[in-house]
Amino acid sequence: MALGLAWGLLMHAMGWAQSSFYAQVRALSHDRTEIDRWHWETGDKAWIDRHYYAVKAPGLAAMTLPVYEALDAVGAKAWARDAAARARDTDHPRWTFAYGTEPPYEYLGYSRARAHRVWDRIEAGAPMVWALTLFGAVLPAIGLLFAVRWVADRIEPGYGTAAAITLGLGSIVMVFAAEYFSHVIAAGLGFAAFALLFRERERGAARLGLVGAAGLAAGLAVSFEYPLGLVGAILFVYALGGPRGRLARGATYLGGAIAGAAPALLYNWWSLGSPLRFAYSDAVAVPGYTGHDQLGLNDDGLFGISLPRPEAFDLLFASRGLLALTPVIAMALVGVYLMHRKGRVTEARVIAAIAAVYFIYNAGYWIPFGGGTLGPRFFIPALPFLALGLACAYRRMPALTIALAIPSVILMTVGTLTFPLIGDHGVAELVDRWRSGALEHTVLTVLGVSDAWLAVAPVLLLVAAAAALAVVATPRTRIGDIRPALKAVLAWVIVATVGPTLAADPVTPLNGGGQALSLIAFAACLATATLLSLRYRERRRERELERIPVADEPVGEPIS
Repeated sequence: MALGLAWGLLMHAMGWAQSSFYAQVRALSHDRTEIDRWHWETGDKAWIDRHYYAVKAPGLAAMTLPVYEALDAVGAKAWARDAAARARDTDHPRWTFAYGTEPPYEYLGYSRARAHRVWDRIEAGAPMVWALTLFGAVLPAIGLLFAVRWVADRIEPGYGTAAAITLGLGSIVMVFAAEYFSHVIAAGLGFAAFALLFRERERGAARLGLVGAAGLAAGLAVSFEYPLGLVGAILFVYALGGPRGRLARGATYLGGAIAGAAPALLYNWWSLGSPLRFAYSDAVAVPGYTGHDQLGLNDDGLFGISLPRPEAFDLLFASRGLLALTPVIAMALVGVYLMHRKGRVTEARVIAAIAAVYFIYNAGYWIPFGGGTLGPRFFIPALPFLALGLACAYRRMPALTIALAIPSVILMTVGTLTFPLIGDHGVAELVDRWRSGALEHTVLTVLGVSDAWLAVAPVLLLVAAAAALAVVATPRTRIGDIRPALKAVLAWVIVATVGPTLAADPVTPLNGGGQALSLIAFAACLATATLLSLRYRERRRERELERIPVADEPVGEPIS
């Protein structure tokens, strides 16, 4: 809950995706799907039959629609405008475009007047979007962590909390749990489908109700994010392998999945005239003067997905790569292997299949990272599954896992609080903003706290509390020899420093000045100091136990 409160306090700036979802909500509140009135506020739009549409699945907008209408009914938009005005008075305003620079006229019809008018609306809508985020991302993220903990505790008892909190703090979930995107709730539904099937297997008896519920959750995930169909397909195979009645199990799962995906299909039918027509097919590539000068943004392959590209290397080693920013992912993969060896063969194969499929999917998409985010956001559905491997890794290789979890948490926390949409700026930009106090707004900001460090202090305290409580909830495990862990930290430093150069990033730690190197060095030093401290305490306890005298065993009476 501490981590959930931290997410809830954050009030991130708007981007194209958030504005697209917000336009979709407002359109639905007017009983329509066209976003013509708000299309200049976003670049994530399609032009179909002389109307604009959000290129988003309808789940998030439909789910948060009642919240929006309730807020609108009580006059919350006036409060939002006042809150935005107070946020603008801070030393580093975050909701104006690019923190005080001029709006991008080329995306707003090359009109200066329109650009400022539109950006004023975006700024005023940020507090409203934050309120929708609480229900559309923060609460689902909390539920996702509880689900991960529940499954992980049954795979490796006692280590579920550590796995869940590492997922929440040491992966890109840290960012998107507080953003008005549908990634986290879709991933949560996909993982919920797995958890239901896992529970049925644990009971050892066929329960078609759980199979149908799993199919429903998998289908609903598609209504929030269309690519979650990949998880649903893999889990269909997992569902067939349960206790007895393969035909009945398959039919039940598919029935639930179709029911869950029905809202998305009906939405497409209502808005575009066919359940199988998707706005992605007509996404705007260049807005130009009209707002739709050039279409076909996702024309390559299937909705922008083709064969894996050379950028697959970037997904791991670029400055925003999985291993550069969140090296604990490597231990999650090791943990999946350990899970396989422990006897959880089927579950390990399901997790490996999901991770491989989403990696290939990201590598084949025309923008592998999905924009300027702190890591590949389209890989998020695989992260809860990989987090199960962390439970085994913490149990079997605690020193190595801790060594790589600490840099992951540090970089994700700094990135989340400074520049979640880092783009091609490089890690040095995170350090610059951290040092200057150009931090993300929080609830305290809109309440009148102008000092950024004071406004963000509760978030930092709650993050620290979540990490500390996870340590307390985890059984004490012998650290043992820390030399392999220290070597792993050094290996990560090399990957984070040299990897972006090999991936041909425009800005790397080696050419971005000392700022990026200082952040990498700080994370490595903190990991090293933690390992040394843990090993010192362990050795001291061992020496104390050696000094305790062993009492002579009493001699019993001889048996006559």
